[in-house]
Amino acid sequence: MLPLIKLFLVVLILLILIRLKLEIGLVLLLGAVILEIFFPVPLHLFFRNFLGSMLSVQSLSLAGIVVLVLFLGRLLQVKGNFTRMVTSLREALREPRLILAIPPAIIGLLPMLGGALVSAPIVEEASQRWSLSPPLKTFFNYWFRHIWEYCWPLYVNMILAAAIVQVPIMKISTYQFPFTFLAAGLGLAILFRRVEPQKSPARKMKWKTVLAYIARSLWAIWPIMVIIVFIFIFHLSMLLSLALAVLMTQIFFRLSLEKRWQIFKESFSWKTILLVLAVMAFKGVLEKSQALASLKTLFNSDGNWGYLLLFAIPFLLAFLTGVNHAYVGISFPLLLPIIGQGSPDMILLMFAYVSGFVGILLSPAHLCLVLTLDYFQASLKDVYRIMLLPVVIIFLAALLVLVIFRLL
Repeated sequence: MLPLIKLFLVVLILLILIRLKLEIGLVLLLGAVILEIFFPVPLHLFFRNFLGSMLSVQSLSLAGIVVLVLFLGRLLQVKGNFTRMVTSLREALREPRLILAIPPAIIGLLPMLGGALVSAPIVEEASQRWSLSPPLKTFFNYWFRHIWEYCWPLYVNMILAAAIVQVPIMKISTYQFPFTFLAAGLGLAILFRRVEPQKSPARKMKWKTVLAYIARSLWAIWPIMVIIVFIFIFHLSMLLSLALAVLMTQIFFRLSLEKRWQIFKESFSWKTILLVLAVMAFKGVLEKSQALASLKTLFNSDGNWGYLLLFAIPFLLAFLTGVNHAYVGISFPLLLPIIGQGSPDMILLMFAYVSGFVGILLSPAHLCLVLTLDYFQASLKDVYRIMLLPVVIIFLAALLVLVIFRLL
């Protein structure tokens, strides 16, 4: 049990440092050092893992993605595209509050690390109608952005899970899509409970008119639609797709060179870049530490300890790293003796997947969460107060399925 206790201590120290209001990027860098203290490796290996992970091609590409996302979001905001999108949605929707949910959900179909930043300006624009608090804006943007990851087959974590257990990805989607509906329902329940209704003009519109307004709202964010086309149809990388979309905006948007440079300076943040690199450094040190090797032998692979393992390993890895595909890529190979391969137990697979994803939703190292917190200047503690209940309900739903179909 000692390795598990050490990992819980690491989590506790990180949460204390965050509560002391240290920058999360700095907290994660310190977290890598704390991991070295609790799970020591030779110092030369530690520095190689630390710097190698921080400065890897993947990390630098991720930093580039975040820079381009921030720039694109700021550009569309300055040009008024998000305002036009919200205006068109208001015309199309009879329930104005749905404007706070639909844009993040639409953009959530795009598997983009830190992608909540794309929808954050839209939620900010839409929320002006109600003067919402920063924690509520953070929750709506963050929650609806992530409702698809239980079943959407284009997410890396879904692709990895299917590859590891060797089943068609649509089989996993079929078993897990109810959790997307549950997450959407829980988010809407909080939305309708916490945001006051506003009357819309009483009018009837033909479907053609409604579709026209929806088309206008999508045209307002055409660079994002272009990114989706590049990724899903032409199978380009996220970084290249973003770069091409940004290049197209520079060609078609009429702005002075001075204004373009001003938008870039306003969107660029060294603190955000440090945060991205710190996340990757912490993840790299964790993966190479003795923590995971120790956990492999901690539990038996059968009986009730096995069920505990299905929760503990994905949840801890997800909570510590905050990287969606990391908990699948690292924990699922360890869980194959329990879940099975080729003809896996889909209920056990579902439980392990959901256990990890609730850890992702709560992780203070999750880029979408920390970047959204930073954008809206919200307190993590206040956002947790809103988010904890729906997260617990989702986990209890997965646990209930496990109990009914495997333990009774």
